[in-house]
Amino acid sequence: MDIDQHGNVEAAFSLPNELIAIVFDELDIVSLLRCKQVCKLFHSVINTNVQLLYKTELFFGRFENGRHCNLDTAGRLRACRQYQQAWNNFSFPDSRFINMHDGHAWELSGGVLCQATQTGLTCVQLPCKIKDIPEREWTIKDFGFEIKDFTVDTSQELIIALEIVDAIPNRTCNVHLRALMTGEHHPMAVMPFVTHLLSDMHEELRFLIQVCGSHTAILCQERGDDPNSRLVVWDWKSGQQKLFIQDSDLRSFSFVTEDLLLVGIVAVESDETPPRLDILSIDNFSEDVEGYKDVNYICSLGYPKMKADVIDMLIRSEPTPGWSPSQTVQTPFFFARSDRIFTITMRVSPESNPSEECTILIIPLSTIMAQVELSCNTQKRIVPWTEWGPNGSYMLLRNPSDTWVCYVYGMKFIQLLPWKKGNSARVYDFNKHAARRDVRNEQTTEPKLPWKRLGMPQSLNSRCSAFAEEVYTYLPGRVATVEVMPSDASSHAWEAAMIGEDNIVLVSVHARKYGYIAM
Repeated sequence: MDIDQHGNVEAAFSLPNELIAIVFDELDIVSLLRCKQVCKLFHSVINTNVQLLYKTELFFGRFENGRHCNLDTAGRLRACRQYQQAWNNFSFPDSRFINMHDGHAWELSGGVLCQATQTGLTCVQLPCKIKDIPEREWTIKDFGFEIKDFTVDTSQELIIALEIVDAIPNRTCNVHLRALMTGEHHPMAVMPFVTHLLSDMHEELRFLIQVCGSHTAILCQERGDDPNSRLVVWDWKSGQQKLFIQDSDLRSFSFVTEDLLLVGIVAVESDETPPRLDILSIDNFSEDVEGYKDVNYICSLGYPKMKADVIDMLIRSEPTPGWSPSQTVQTPFFFARSDRIFTITMRVSPESNPSEECTILIIPLSTIMAQVELSCNTQKRIVPWTEWGPNGSYMLLRNPSDTWVCYVYGMKFIQLLPWKKGNSARVYDFNKHAARRDVRNEQTTEPKLPWKRLGMPQSLNSRCSAFAEEVYTYLPGRVATVEVMPSDASSHAWEAAMIGEDNIVLVSVHARKYGYIAM
C-alpha cells in the first residue's frame, strides 16, 4: 500500500475496489483472510468479489481449481457452494445397483468403479450432477491373460494388471501396463510389461498395488508357514527398477509423496517390539535386493506397546499424491493434494480376549511430514508413540472384516454400522476448517447440520484389550451418521462401504451387488 511517513493510508482507500481486489488476489489465503478483518472496506471488497470468494471457498473445502472446465468463476463458485452443502447435508439424489461379477478384485479410484472379470475389466464412471460428470460404462473384454489383481490410475488413464505365469518353482509375475479406456498397451510405457520372479515356496499370494506419478509399487505377500514379503518399485514409463526389499516384517505401504513411502513393519521375531510406521526415500535405494535390517529409513513412528499378536496390517490413502482428474472429466474443482489422511487398519489377537479386534489409526499427511522435517539431519530416527501419536492421530475400533474396500478418500473416512442392518454408515471428516464452520452454524438460526465435532481425547482401552498402555488420541474434525440406500437383497445386508470424492459405494459380496449414492 501507498503509506507515507506519517502512516497515512488514505491513498490505499482511494483506490477503486476493482484494483484492491486485484491486489488481494495475489495474496495467499491466510493473508487474504486477515485482510478481511482489517476494516469494513476490505471486508466488503472480499465479500463481493467472485474470484476472492471462490478462492476462499476452495480453501475451506480443501479443493484445488480444475484446469479442464469451461465454467466461469461465478459458475465454479456456485458449484463449489452446492457441493459443500450436499456433503454437509448428505444430499445424494442419485442411486443405483450394479451387479458384481466374479468378485475377486475391484477398485474405486477417481470416481470410477472397476471390476475384474477373468480376463477383462468392466468400468463405471460414477456421476456427479453438481460437477456435470455423467455416468458412463465401458468394458475391456479380453486382455489376453487371466487377471490375478489390478489397480487403476484415472489421472494417467493407466491400468496395472498382474498375470501369474507358470507354476512353482518357475513362477513369475508379469506386470502389464494398459490404457484404461481401450486395454491396449499404454502409450507412455516403453515396455508393455515388466516381469518379476515370485517365491518358489508358497502357492497362496496377496498383492497390494499403487501408482504415484511415474512410480508403480507392488507388495507381494506370501501366506502360510514362514511367510515372506517383497516390495518392488519401478518407473513404469521406463521399466527401470528403483527399489526391492525382501523381508518377513513388511506388512503394508502407501505413497506419501512420489519419492517417499510409508511402510508398515511388524517384527516377526520379537514379541516385545510394537508395530511401527517407517518413512523411506525411494531415491536412497539401488536395484539390489535388500533385507529390511539394511534399510536406511528416514524416521520410524512407533505404535503404543501391545499385548496382542498382529494378524494383518493394511495402509490406505486415496488419492495418491500426484493424482488429478483426467482431462476427459471436466471437473471445476477437486480434492486438494496438500493434505490427506492415511488409515492403518490392524487386526490383532489380544492375549486376554479370544476374539479378534480391529483398530484403525488415522494419520494426516501433515503429521507425517512434520516428523520427516524433524529428521532431516538424522537417519533412522526413532519416534516413540508419545511424541507423535496422542496429538497427531486418531484411533478408533471397527468390526474385523475380510471385505476389501476403499474406505478413505482425501480427509474423509467411512465405516459401515453393522448394528443398523448395513443401512447406515458413519462418516468422519478431518478437515478442521469444515469443523470450524460447523461451530459457526451451531451459533446461528440456520438449519442444524447432521455433523458433530469430534470430542476431546478419550481412552481406547475400555473398549480395546490390545494395548499395554493407555491410548489417547485426538484430531480436530467432525463425524456424522448417514442413511444409505437399502440392499435390494432381503437375505443379505451391505457388508462394507467405500467413499469417493463425490459418492458413497456399498458392497455386498454375498448378494453379488454394489450400490452407489451420488450427489
